[in-house]
Amino acid sequence: MEQKNRIKQNQRSSSNGKKKRTSPAARIANQRRRQRLAEEAQQVQQTQEEKRRKKAKEAKRRREARKERSSRAAAEAQRRRDERKERTRLDGMRDKQKRQAKHSVRHRVSPDAWKRLIIMGGIAVALVLSMIIFFRVRTIEVQGNQYYSAEEIIEAAGIASGDNLLTLSRAEIAGRVIEKTEYVKNVRVTRKLPDTVVITVTEDETTFAIRDQGGKYYLITAAGKATKQVEEYDAKKHILIQNLVIQPPVIGEAIHVAEDPDSTESPAELLDALTKLLNEIKASGLEKDVTAVSVPSAFQLTLWYENRFEVWLGSTDDLALKLEYLKAVVEKQTDYASSIIDLTFSSGQAAHIMPREE
Repeated sequence: MEQKNRIKQNQRSSSNGKKKRTSPAARIANQRRRQRLAEEAQQVQQTQEEKRRKKAKEAKRRREARKERSSRAAAEAQRRRDERKERTRLDGMRDKQKRQAKHSVRHRVSPDAWKRLIIMGGIAVALVLSMIIFFRVRTIEVQGNQYYSAEEIIEAAGIASGDNLLTLSRAEIAGRVIEKTEYVKNVRVTRKLPDTVVITVTEDETTFAIRDQGGKYYLITAAGKATKQVEEYDAKKHILIQNLVIQPPVIGEAIHVAEDPDSTESPAELLDALTKLLNEIKASGLEKDVTAVSVPSAFQLTLWYENRFEVWLGSTDDLALKLEYLKAVVEKQTDYASSIIDLTFSSGQAAHIMPREE
């Protein structure tokens, strides 16, 4: 721009025929401007030179790093090759030593030693065969059972006479018994050499099913303690208590019979009659034969035997005698038709059997 201005001034001066002279202040300003421009150009040149040096230094560093990595990789590859060669050499030496050792052992073992080895091998084989052939199950003992018979426990265990005693899995036997028997909560299986298996069971207390005021079913013990809530389908697998409703119970605590405004008996009297009946059923061993009991009153106790016989018991008096009498009566019944067995003894010490109307 300044050059264009000077050209224009020169043109004007030449056109006027006169040469314009520059003042000292302008000359000094021009000199300073030229000096500043020169310094700026020098600074730019230094900056570019510094950048070139840095790029050259970085490129050199990268070349050296690549070279170092290459040298390390080459050294590592060489080390691995040397290790493989050394392993191959050592493996060859070991194989050679093994072959030499086997060869020397063959020559060192005497005939007597070979005889002893053969005899020991024969004894070991005989022991194994005896364990397989001779240790057979011949006796199965069942202990701790009350609700289930020994035959039922053995059938659930899946053991048969002639099974190998030493190869039986005690855990599998215990698992099968617990799976197939509802009232067994623990099983211990032991062996008695040479031919006996002992199955020791721990049974849960027999439980009965009863309904509360809300229509929910609970399992209770013969003593009247609530054990757990169940669905109606599961309740029917137990002895079902009918015509008696309880208050919603607390699990693990005693039940309470609900108030019945139409009943002349107190809830405590009804509960006492119920627990007496349930305990006598257990004591007489009829848990698996009785399907339901009815307690509308402490003087009108009823039970159902195998869904075939409706048994009238009356009051709680002489319950043990009545249930023993029931066993004797049932044994004499050859006809499988359902009937009513009256054990109230209202007319003498005799049972009355009446056909039940369908």
